[in-house]
Amino acid sequence: MWLVFPKADSRLSQFDPKQTLAKRDLVLSSRQQHPICKNLRGVDFPSSSFFGRGGSVSQGQRRRSLIVAGALIVGLLAAPAGGAQSPVVGVLNIGSPQLGNPVWDRWFAGGLRELGYEDRRSVVIEYRWASGDITRYPKLARELIERRPAVIVTPCGASLRAIREIDRTVPVIAFCADMNNFFGEIASLSRPGGYTTGITFLSQEAVGKRIELLREILPGLSRLAILDQPDEPIAENWAELERLQSSLGLVLQRVPVARAEEFEASFDAIVRARAQAVYVFPTHLNIGQRARIAELARKHRVATVSELSVNVESGGLLSYGASFREWLGKTAPMYVDKILKGVKPADLPVVQPTQFELVVNLRTARALGIKIPQSILLRADRVIE
Repeated sequence: MWLVFPKADSRLSQFDPKQTLAKRDLVLSSRQQHPICKNLRGVDFPSSSFFGRGGSVSQGQRRRSLIVAGALIVGLLAAPAGGAQSPVVGVLNIGSPQLGNPVWDRWFAGGLRELGYEDRRSVVIEYRWASGDITRYPKLARELIERRPAVIVTPCGASLRAIREIDRTVPVIAFCADMNNFFGEIASLSRPGGYTTGITFLSQEAVGKRIELLREILPGLSRLAILDQPDEPIAENWAELERLQSSLGLVLQRVPVARAEEFEASFDAIVRARAQAVYVFPTHLNIGQRARIAELARKHRVATVSELSVNVESGGLLSYGASFREWLGKTAPMYVDKILKGVKPADLPVVQPTQFELVVNLRTARALGIKIPQSILLRADRVIE
């Protein structure tokens, strides 16, 4: 929106009060009619005397009046045209604001910016963080639903359940490691058919690949502990590990953890069973407590492997899985864009991983006294020093 002032009359002085007052009246009229400013009742707008009516006006006063007018015009131009409300994109996640905000601002919000959506301008991203406590999901889900979001991005499992217990029809983009944790929301990968679509970073082939990589680092690996969550098991990963168990010559120790307070005792049990490494399943609890898991693994000198690179960034040893940056920075924003443009989740296929990345934490390896083979380092997509 452009405000066009009348052409100055050359016969009048540059600071003629008639011109100044005309500009002031036009700006104030526009500002008072603008949707953002209609509620600004009682604001003390500049008085006539401020602009020089009925008395002399100093150069400083003129300068201040022009600054005020300029600021108002900038505000009018920056606000959404016609007072249209920006759509709300909800994010419900297990992480903490301290860990989550920088990652999501960089990749997810960055991906939306590439598609033309600017947070707090053309779209409003509302984050709700459970800070590792899945019991907070119902309250946080209700807060998001009350904001009337156009779409919510969340993990499947407990967070998806919390949303659906409040609202059955809000569009949801869920990212998931186990199709069972969509809770029947997905009719098929190619055509979900309901109000939920999403991204799965599950690849059964990758389960065996992780064990192979771990074996390159720990050639004598024979006992492997698995950190799982009893109320949200990663059943497909477990089934694949059981299938590979005899061919890989592994003894598996499944360690279910239901609450954050149980991790210390769980690692004590892992050490007693003489496990040489821990496979960290991508459950809500494990993701939310990834820094704690990495700390306990270093304390007990146990290597860790997982799907998610964020685990390695938090101090885990090794990850191999779907590219986090790909699905968070490209796929999720692309699906948000489609839903905002009217495409139904029912018609958006569940995206399966196409890019995988290997990430190694050398700092953790040194703390564990493990030498990472050159063959691993050469293949790694990222090495954290």
